[in-house]
Amino acid sequence: MDACQSSDLQQAQVKLVCQRLGTEKLRAYIAIIRPYQWIKNGLVFAPILFAGKINNLKLLAPTIGAALMFCATASLGYVLNDWIDRNEDAQHPKKCSRPIPSGRLKSGDVILLASLLLSTVFFFSFNFLPNVKLSVCLLGYIVMTLAYSFGLKKIPCLEIFLIASFFVLRVLAGGLATGIRISSWLFSTVFFLALLITIAKRKSEIIMLGEDAQNHRKSLAQYSLPFLDHFIWAMACVSLVTYALYTVENDHNLVYSIIPATYGITRFLMLTESGKGGDPILTLVKDPHLMISTIAFLGLVCYKIYLT
Repeated sequence: MDACQSSDLQQAQVKLVCQRLGTEKLRAYIAIIRPYQWIKNGLVFAPILFAGKINNLKLLAPTIGAALMFCATASLGYVLNDWIDRNEDAQHPKKCSRPIPSGRLKSGDVILLASLLLSTVFFFSFNFLPNVKLSVCLLGYIVMTLAYSFGLKKIPCLEIFLIASFFVLRVLAGGLATGIRISSWLFSTVFFLALLITIAKRKSEIIMLGEDAQNHRKSLAQYSLPFLDHFIWAMACVSLVTYALYTVENDHNLVYSIIPATYGITRFLMLTESGKGGDPILTLVKDPHLMISTIAFLGLVCYKIYLT
C-alpha cells in the first residue's frame, strides 16, 4: 500500500512539473511575440476612423483582416530579430530576460513558433491577393522587416526612417483595404510622429546603457545626445503642425483634438528626457497622463466625427 501511495505521489509530482513547464513555455511564447505591441496596428484603422466609416461592416471586415496580418507579421519579425540578436541581448541589462537569451526557448521552439506565424501570414496574404495594391503593401512590409532584421538596423539614420516607414505602411494598408483616400496631412503626421517615437527610443537606450550602448546596438555608436535632442524636438513640432493643418482640412472640426495631442507629445518628451521612452507602448500604458490624453484625443475625434 505504501509503495502504491509512493508511486502515486511521484506521478502527481511529475504531472505537476510537466504542467509548470508547459505554463512556463506558453508564457515564453507569449513574451517573444509581444502581443502588447499589437496596439501599433491600430493605425490600420486610422483611415476608416477619420473617414467616419468605422461603423460600415463591409469596410470594417477587410480592415480587421489587414490588422491581423500585421499582428502576425510583426510578431514573426520580433521572433526573428530576437534570434539574431540573442548574443547581444544576453549582455543587455533588460533584454537578457527575454525568452531566447534566458534559455526559456530553444532552437526547436523558435523554429516551431516562426513556422506557425509564417503560416498565419501566408493565410492572410492569400485572402488579400485580389487586392493587388494591398498585397504589394503587405509584401513590402514583410521584405522591409526581413531587411531590417538581417542588417539594415545597423545603419544609423536609415534604421530610424525604416522603422517610421513601418508605421506609415500600416496606415496605407488601412486605406488600401477599404479604398479610402488618405489625406496627405494625415500621412505626414503619422510619419513624423513615428520618427519622434523611434528617435526617443534610441535616446532612452543611450541614457540607460551609457558608454556600453554601441555594444548592444551598433547604430547607437553614431548617435550623440545633442543630435537626437535636436531631431526629437524638430519632429515633435512638425508632427503637431501637420496634424493641426489636417484638422483644418478635415470637415469634422477636429481642431479641439489638438489640445490633448499637444499635451500627450509634451508629456512623452518629458518622459524621454529621463530615459523612459525606450518602449513607447509600455510608456503609454504605465503613465496615466499619456493614457488620459490619448483617451481624450480619441474621444474628441470620435465625438466630432460620429456624434456631431
